[in-house]
Amino acid sequence: MVARLEATYGDDGEREHAVENSDALARALVAAVRGERGAQPSAEAKSVELLRDIARTSRLIQHLEEWRELVIVQADELDADASRVNLGVAAGMSPSKLYRILEKHGRPKNRTSLTRLEIVESAITAERGEWDPARVIETLETHGFVTDDKGARSLLRDLNRDKALERKPGVGGRAIYRVPGASRSWLYVLDPKLDTVEGGPSTSARVSKLAGEDTAPGHWWLGRKLKEMRPGDRLWMYFAAPERKIAAMAEVSSEPYPAPAGSGKPYLVNATLHAKATEALRKNPVRLEAMANQHPQGCVRLADADLALVLKHAGL
Repeated sequence: MVARLEATYGDDGEREHAVENSDALARALVAAVRGERGAQPSAEAKSVELLRDIARTSRLIQHLEEWRELVIVQADELDADASRVNLGVAAGMSPSKLYRILEKHGRPKNRTSLTRLEIVESAITAERGEWDPARVIETLETHGFVTDDKGARSLLRDLNRDKALERKPGVGGRAIYRVPGASRSWLYVLDPKLDTVEGGPSTSARVSKLAGEDTAPGHWWLGRKLKEMRPGDRLWMYFAAPERKIAAMAEVSSEPYPAPAGSGKPYLVNATLHAKATEALRKNPVRLEAMANQHPQGCVRLADADLALVLKHAGL
């Protein structure tokens, strides 16, 4: 069966029509325009017909979603002072999804005109990662800038010169740039049944005692090279037994480096126990039941919710 859909536009009565090869889909389209629910596929439809309707419906949804994005952007541009809450409600979107669409079309979250330097720095900070020139090109193009690899490298050098980014050697000779001074917090798991510290057991009581001594450990084992770890970061020590808790903190003073041949783990990082924070955590540890990460393993980035907790318990 073939259904003919007609539409009349405006006061001048302009008319247009489209042919739809599925009566069921045509009825569903009309019901959707009317805001009605309950349209059903034909009970007598064959499998091949249902597959055809699914494919056509998917293409239709894709076209409408693209059109909706353009309408959202236009509405945001026309009234820059309007609340985006109303825009999100009309679109049926969460704020995060709405902001992603607006930023995709060059509408920044804070609605202010950003310089290229501010855009790149903001994007890097949001990713919490390190960017190579190719990714910076992608970032700039997402925000409406036209550039090439040469232009991106020039921009990165300027940002490095202005201290907005810092440069370090990357894989294959490619430079990696990152925001300087922004420290990271890592959850560093110690299992007293398996790990040792300075030749002795890695219990919270012993680590706490070492924190106040001149012989405190100066390096810590890593099972893998964490490229984002750098001086100024913090290691929050999680003890897996006998009580599962965060009860010590160390400050990183080097990037990870290869361990000597024959070592138990492949990498080391230099870090010094923070006596004051460790003592505070010994008295008031952050226990597993209060943590967002309920399955600590290895050395991973500390969850934001857990960071707020450890800073409070450590008195920092």
